[in-house]
Amino acid sequence: MPELQSVRADDRLGGAPPAGGIDVSPLLGTWWATDKATESVVRLELAERAGSFVVHAFGACAPAPCDWGERPAVAYTAAVGVRAAMAFSAVFDFGFMETLLAAYMKGGILVLDTFNTFKDGSGRANYFTREFFHR
Repeated sequence: MPELQSVRADDRLGGAPPAGGIDVSPLLGTWWATDKATESVVRLELAERAGSFVVHAFGACAPAPCDWGERPAVAYTAAVGVRAAMAFSAVFDFGFMETLLAAYMKGGILVLDTFNTFKDGSGRANYFTREFFHR
């Protein structure tokens, strides 16, 4: 089987890429879960630090949200020739479990999918969540 050079027409090399890389500014700021009773992520803080894009996540705990810490994030655009970020992914490793955050903006709302994988041999099922966020 020949090695793929692209997986869709837009991926083909040609022309100059947009100058300056991906602009993460459309994603930056504090995002709050629209569901006040969520049992998943309650707040996301997206920022640029020293030229790197980062996400600081907070989980649903009582009496205050659990601070998941800050992790590097990967920004994505809607197409190869676009500069403005509209999505990101980040991984949080808690030792017993790893959570992949994958989010995208749609109509001013941030849609967050989490993929949660247990690593502790407990037999618990890996699980998925979807939450919606606003600024």
